Amino acid sequence: MRLGFACQWDRRDRKRTWSHTPYHLLEALAATSGLSMVDVPIELPRAAETLVKLWYARPHRTGLLSVASWTPAMYRMRHRALQRAVASAQPCDAVITIGENGPISRPQFVYQDQSVGQFIEYYEQHGVMADVRDVPSMDLLRRRTEIERATYRSLQGVLTMSHWNARHVIATGDVSADRVHVVGAGINVASQLPTQDDVTRRLEKPLRTVVFIGRHFHRKGGDLVVEGVHHARHLSGQDIRLVIAGPASWPLKEPPASWITFLGDASLEHLQRELRDADVVALPSRFEAYGIAVLEALAAAVPVIGRNDFAMPEMIKPGQTGELVASDEPNEFAEALLRVLGNEHIARETLLRAPDLRQRHSWSAVARSIAEIIRGTL
Repeated sequence: MRLGFACQWDRRDRKRTWSHTPYHLLEALAATSGLSMVDVPIELPRAAETLVKLWYARPHRTGLLSVASWTPAMYRMRHRALQRAVASAQPCDAVITIGENGPISRPQFVYQDQSVGQFIEYYEQHGVMADVRDVPSMDLLRRRTEIERATYRSLQGVLTMSHWNARHVIATGDVSADRVHVVGAGINVASQLPTQDDVTRRLEKPLRTVVFIGRHFHRKGGDLVVEGVHHARHLSGQDIRLVIAGPASWPLKEPPASWITFLGDASLEHLQRELRDADVVALPSRFEAYGIAVLEALAAAVPVIGRNDFAMPEMIKPGQTGELVASDEPNEFAEALLRVLGNEHIARETLLRAPDLRQRHSWSAVARSIAEIIRGTL
């Protein structure tokens, strides 16, 4: 089977696209038996793309910020680029497209973590979300959602990362349930799996370490983590260290407390070293399209405290591999954190489940599932 792979790649380095996700998926599909991959790069004209971005640029404290990526105008440009790419590519039986970019003449399967409609639902309920700065007007978002729904009606299948996303797509009524498939996502950063002795040493050390990783500090709940760890320290009297990585500069008005280590935009190697010593990864995101970082922590046998929303309940099992919080209350987070820190059952259960998680969430497993679905559909 010849399968086209359509993606708008990072111009500088393909690997950087969407945190390495399309690159790893394409590699895995290319290594899947019975598949021959056809490159279908979505390439926007530089000048036209720049003009659209400038047209939708808005003043921001960091300078001009463009909201073009969510607009119908940018969609139309991507759609034309996708059509050109499919027309000029070698013939193929079907095309898998990274994200929704409009209908094409060949059977098409879209791989996604969320939909625009799903985002707009949350946006309407909660208002402007912290750190989601590139959002256009509600009118433009609604128009973009209608375009997305029209594309759904043309697809052979929607390949989703989560059941959360799948439920939303089915609920639109534009795609029948038999054309919506949960295939998951692979782990982009595979840290070394610790041993039972490593977990024992982690449990025995007096200093507890919580790690937060996220460039979008407020959207990922970083401010809640800081307050929650502060409360946990006072409630328990424990020496709890917080490591924050992701933001390029310190994101809060007050300088970091003595028990906070701020790494900034740390290297992958540095983050892997921190994960080896971590007792908990904290990611109580206010909005999360999927959360591959959660999988990567659990794959490293580190329990996670997440949000009881989005796809996180599909990954985190309370009392087994971490905890879930339902609000922005620091006390709720602190209590959840103290239930996990030093908890031998959770630490060893997370380690016990890690090998199976690493296998199920390998890109090769995702690729095999996608190949089987497309073959069955065609």
